[in-house]
Amino acid sequence: MYLKEIFVDNFRNLKKQKLEFCEGANLIYGLNAQGKSNLLEAIRLLSMGRSFRGSKMSELVKFDEEYFYVRGLVRSADFYEKKIEFGYKVNGNKVIKVNGNKLKSTGEILGHFLTVIFSPEDIEIIKEGPSRRRRYLDACISVIDKNYFFDLLQYNKTLSNRNSLLKKIKEEGKGEDLLEIFDEKLAEYGARIIKVRNNYLEKLKNSMSKFLMEISNEKLEIIYLNSAGVKEVHEENLIREKLKNRLTKSLTLDLKYLSTQVGPHREDFKILINGYDSRVYSSQGQKRTAALCLKLSELEILEEETGEKPVLLLDDVMSELDDNRKKYILKKLEGFQSFITHTSKSDVEGDCCFKIYDGIVMRE
Repeated sequence: MYLKEIFVDNFRNLKKQKLEFCEGANLIYGLNAQGKSNLLEAIRLLSMGRSFRGSKMSELVKFDEEYFYVRGLVRSADFYEKKIEFGYKVNGNKVIKVNGNKLKSTGEILGHFLTVIFSPEDIEIIKEGPSRRRRYLDACISVIDKNYFFDLLQYNKTLSNRNSLLKKIKEEGKGEDLLEIFDEKLAEYGARIIKVRNNYLEKLKNSMSKFLMEISNEKLEIIYLNSAGVKEVHEENLIREKLKNRLTKSLTLDLKYLSTQVGPHREDFKILINGYDSRVYSSQGQKRTAALCLKLSELEILEEETGEKPVLLLDDVMSELDDNRKKYILKKLEGFQSFITHTSKSDVEGDCCFKIYDGIVMRE
């Protein structure tokens, strides 16, 4: 899979322009604050339907403008081409199309254009709390499993309704009989979510272990702290039963905090390096290496599950790596289309080079 061209209009500081790319390494270089990351953000938007920086849609519109529009032409391994369009107006109207067909929701864009982004912020997945790792895990799985994405939406909707009911019970003293219904649905969706998460984390562990051993000769494990408290995570009926029991037992605590304290929305997974929790005990260098292995594993799993080579976006990653790790990652990225941002072209090679200045991208 590769991105043949992109057209941007009123996106961040980027000037209105159409760009054509190489199938190999595309080096985007220029001084800071010229728009390098903005170009990668526009590309990622066509893949995931949101900013990889966590920005609101309104923040992606160029200053003093009313809308932005991004269009990309993507070719898959079987030479089938897709035109993906994303338009947004500051009044909140949003239109996403694939080959001219309007999508009903942003989530439907997932899977049409596969990308993996590497950035210095990847280390936050290792360093920060459980919610950061859950968001990362959910995003990775949702791209390759639409059923998981649906279950996640339904789970969160049911969770919100249950939390509203908890407040009603606390304030009005009635409605407790309805909890059974919500608990049944949460256990049903939750069991499927837990099972799929476990399967993905098993693949992630195997892949990360291989990469970490190659890079630094260290051992890696992943421990999934599932909310059902079961060891046999492959038995969906058992997970559902255990999760339902835990929901029932946590009612007193739920009423105290007016929110559901048990479930996939509170899960976490630990990444252990040489037997120690990397979040707590690893050095900054070990955490950065673990984050690199994490993203390489995401890439490997995505290719295995889809049969497509994702497009790789490397946002100012090279400046964070020593020479050995830089050579290692460039070797691993051979055969993929990649977009690499850097401040110069002196120490990073590209099949095509683009210089960016004040939002204008010029191919050399």
